Amino acid sequence: MINKLLVAAVIKSFEDILTEKDVPYTVRDDDETRLFMKTWDDADESERNLAIRQARPAIRKIASMEPYLFLKDGEPLSIRLNFLTRELKKDSFGEIMLERPELGWRFSISVKNDARVISTMTVADRAQAFYMDKEVNVFNEIDDFGDRIFGVPCSNDYFDEVNEILQKIEPSDKITWKNLLKNDDFAFDEVITPMLNAMSREIKRICQDHPEAPMKLIEYFYGKIDYYYINPLSKVQLTRIGAVNAHGGLGRIPDNHNLMVPRVKIPRDLLDIREGKGEYGELSKDTIQLSFDGGWAVCIQLGIEKDVETGRHFALNVYLPVTPFGSYRDQVEWEEA
Repeated sequence: MINKLLVAAVIKSFEDILTEKDVPYTVRDDDETRLFMKTWDDADESERNLAIRQARPAIRKIASMEPYLFLKDGEPLSIRLNFLTRELKKDSFGEIMLERPELGWRFSISVKNDARVISTMTVADRAQAFYMDKEVNVFNEIDDFGDRIFGVPCSNDYFDEVNEILQKIEPSDKITWKNLLKNDDFAFDEVITPMLNAMSREIKRICQDHPEAPMKLIEYFYGKIDYYYINPLSKVQLTRIGAVNAHGGLGRIPDNHNLMVPRVKIPRDLLDIREGKGEYGELSKDTIQLSFDGGWAVCIQLGIEKDVETGRHFALNVYLPVTPFGSYRDQVEWEEA
């Protein structure tokens, strides 16, 4: 979940820092930017002040590790938002992007309430006939995630297994697809958990047969752009800062090969796939966790979503539950009120 007010406060903080240093910059004017700025304008003064107190110390810390921010020659620094379309074709998980395209330099900042990186991937789409009085249940296709992520098509066994699971939710004259899935026990035990198990087996098969598959999976979900994240902690009035620098794009110093932010390696081995755990340590029915070398982990959470245009579909939320070993971590105190 995105804290829109905090996103606006991050942009305001960068503007303050760049203005202090007399650095030319532009903030892209588009629908995304106007959406967040409207949130800022509509908030009361106390809410805006709190967001600035949370964001500005963290942004000053991040800025201190990014000398390219303060270059004054050439084109102005570009700040843009990258939020509304959360599709994997996006080049980064971060909601805020800072870049100097002519220098091939850019990084993003993720401002999520739980500081986790999340993307969405559809597993199976269900067409909904809006012109009919009753709902229909027609799955257009089952996503070939193997081909899309690894370049290795999923096996016929996977498609057959998922198709058999989906057939369990064919509506009848007495009960609709929607009402079937209102029953949590049925939805999880007969549909969601079996689909995740099928996906687990298919991922294991692909990774065993194709040594490059684990690396491709991380690169697919991680994206092309390294990122920082910030996460305010209200109880202790600290803002946690983290960074994942897998491509070496963070902490670059002009005319210097050294980095100010530690770099982590993209993993090459899948170590384990197991059920995820809930808030109290219980095994999850809708989440699996993939563990890799180097302290990398990916959680895949399967849920049922409703979209006005496409009807209902099964979608995966994919996130990094922890940052890899060796990643940058820090925290800063909020500004005084």
